[in-house]
Amino acid sequence: MRFQVPQFIETETKIVGPFTLKQFLFLATGAVIIFILQYVITNFTFLIIAALPIAAASIALAFYRIDDMPLPQYLLMALSYATGAKRYQFRKDNPPPTQIHE
Repeated sequence: MRFQVPQFIETETKIVGPFTLKQFLFLATGAVIIFILQYVITNFTFLIIAALPIAAASIALAFYRIDDMPLPQYLLMALSYATGAKRYQFRKDNPPPTQIHE
């Protein structure tokens, strides 16, 4: 009996148009926050100043990759490294060869 091996198991499925579910959720969260800010901040200039970083952050979280790793995963790894315990262990390697002067 032959079994079919799944192909492309590392690619995420496009759920909402050209976006994966994670990308869509990051973009939708940014849009909802900006939508709420529209009613909280009445001055249009202040709204734009507040909305630009939120839009940039949501777009970066959805699409930006560092060393072929998604930004949210990269940030979680950086946070776990920064907050995690670090253990330094000294290992004496072979000493460099000494030069013989003749």
